[in-house]
Amino acid sequence: MLKKLMITAIAAGLVGSFVFGVNSAPQQATPAVPTTTHTMPATDVALSAQQLDISRLLAEKLNFKVSSVSDSVIPGLFEVATDQGIFYVNADVSNLIQGSLYQVDDNGVTDLTEQAMGKVRQQAIQAFANDTINYPAEHEQYSITVFTDINCGYCRKLHNEVAQLNQLGISVKYLAFPRGGLNSKTYQDMASIWCAEDRAQAMNNAKRGGKVVPESCTNTVAQQYELGRRLGVTGTPAIVFENGQMQPGYVPAAQLLSILTSVDKS
Repeated sequence: MLKKLMITAIAAGLVGSFVFGVNSAPQQATPAVPTTTHTMPATDVALSAQQLDISRLLAEKLNFKVSSVSDSVIPGLFEVATDQGIFYVNADVSNLIQGSLYQVDDNGVTDLTEQAMGKVRQQAIQAFANDTINYPAEHEQYSITVFTDINCGYCRKLHNEVAQLNQLGISVKYLAFPRGGLNSKTYQDMASIWCAEDRAQAMNNAKRGGKVVPESCTNTVAQQYELGRRLGVTGTPAIVFENGQMQPGYVPAAQLLSILTSVDKS
């Protein structure tokens, strides 16, 4: 079977070009967050000496936290999952690529980078399993994790359909993504919701436009926001399926069920 490989570079974040020599870590402005942290889950796959060396070099040069290193489909190019996303590097980490790697064959086009990112999202979200605000379906068939903002119109539209989603067998779990950042009033309000005695009811009230009662406690709203940024969330709602695939934006309940059914069969 004839296979072609195509790399598409998307300039963003840490890299400003398709391929560049890595000499030193880029400077990044990072907002201060509370001391409670979640770490990237360790990979269960034993790394070779070469892969360990790549991990070490990325940590030294770019301060990346590497969760896995694996051979890509291109000889001499390694796929690296980090706390900043998926990257492709050569053996001595002198060149780095950020972007999507596609495989083109007789079956069509497959986004290999998105497949890898799905695994990263799965592991990263699992680390926040105890921090979500949950709306479980009585007869669960599917579960979605939604990065949400209480002042987002389409987030409220989705929330209005939570009961319908539950009836369709879809459980909904919320993680916080205050679009205005960590210095916004929305962030403060969402922290209060996560500190409420009944978090689900506090979320219901906020989604209806009700006044948020100020509360204070140790919470992970800041870390949830940073998680969303690392996983590629740029707007809300951002829906993550159980396989790690991300669906940006609002999707009506019936259509969402259709998508989940299709993903389940693939």
